[in-house]
Amino acid sequence: MGILLKKKMMLIIIIAISIIVGISAIYLLNRSGVFFNPGNRYPSTNLNYMGVIFDYESDIHAFNEGYSESASCPWGFEHNGIDYFFNNGTNVLAAAPGQVWEIETHQEAGENKYHVRIWIRFNSSVNVGYNFEPWTPVESKREQQISMFKVGVGDWVQKGDIIAEFLQCNASAHIHFDIIENGLRHCPTKYFDATGFTQIMNLIHSYHPTWNLCYS
Repeated sequence: MGILLKKKMMLIIIIAISIIVGISAIYLLNRSGVFFNPGNRYPSTNLNYMGVIFDYESDIHAFNEGYSESASCPWGFEHNGIDYFFNNGTNVLAAAPGQVWEIETHQEAGENKYHVRIWIRFNSSVNVGYNFEPWTPVESKREQQISMFKVGVGDWVQKGDIIAEFLQCNASAHIHFDIIENGLRHCPTKYFDATGFTQIMNLIHSYHPTWNLCYS
């Protein structure tokens, strides 16, 4: 093989690799939300007007865990979110506006096996997660819960829109709600508006009068 042909082949390989790397980088950046732009659909600079994900306190039958960064909390373990223990068939509301970014199914060992998470992206740095934890090893229950979702990937939602109905497989079934900003989970207090914060604290204090929402 001549030197000129070898150089041409090497150039083709370099170009091909560059294209593949470039496409992969664009895909990964897009998945990270770097290019995300909600336009004028809602104020997206700062999420400080979040609400709760229920219509009425009577939609909830327990409050067992808020947000904690260590075991120094009433529930005794680190828990980077809020657990909403919904009654069967109640509406789950969008706490904040955004685009349904992903519906993620995953499987774990044990009784609480089949999880489904709805990710709704608020802006390029903030994602809101609704993780449906059914506390059941029955796969058909997960599929039933998915069939009760009212949104799909790519849909835009406004605060207060119904995103699902809740399937209560048993008393332990709940939604683990969390907020990820710049790759880290945070205490949700700063994201609530005054009404939403009052509602979540009223819910907590109806079960545990001395509890806070977040513990460091």
